[in-house]
Amino acid sequence: MSLLKFNRPREGMALPLALVFLLFGGVLVAVAMYVVVNMHSTTEESVTHMELYNAAQQGVEKAMNLLWENRKELEEDALTYTGNIEDIYARLDDGTVLGPITFTVAPGISVEVKIFDCNYVLGSGQSFSDELPPQWPGGSGGSGSGGYLGPPSGTSVIIDPSRLFSFGGGSGGKRMAIRSKAEKEGVNATIEAMVEVIP
Repeated sequence: MSLLKFNRPREGMALPLALVFLLFGGVLVAVAMYVVVNMHSTTEESVTHMELYNAAQQGVEKAMNLLWENRKELEEDALTYTGNIEDIYARLDDGTVLGPITFTVAPGISVEVKIFDCNYVLGSGQSFSDELPPQWPGGSGGSGSGGYLGPPSGTSVIIDPSRLFSFGGGSGGKRMAIRSKAEKEGVNATIEAMVEVIP
């Protein structure tokens, strides 16, 4: 008789076991939802940054094209920075300012491109700030003296590893800095490039 008592199933064991499985399943579903939402958010952010980078790169290309088309008419004289960033925008001999260039890339990405002439001097009472491009006085026929013993102010020693700039002056080119900023829904990406325009 005692054997029959131990072999009989216990009443009420199914309910606690079902609750444990339900709790475990709920935790598993919550963790899976968290991972999926996080991956979706990260992917969306990566796609947005890639779109912004490509749009900003397109702005750099448009600026380089504009400089190439106007390479023979670029201003040769040194510009003077008086506290307004527009003082050093690239310009033609007749004073026409090149930019800023603005355009929209679908879907809803706005791009603003500014082209700066690096042949500028600081006006009285002015000092360098983060918004200023590297200063490279001189160029072809511009004011400024001959050679430099090192890189110009605000630049690293290597601007582009595939191109070595001549520090001896008189290379015949104009140094320009291009700043392209793409923006979408409050997120932005900025690309800066320094180019030498040879007429």
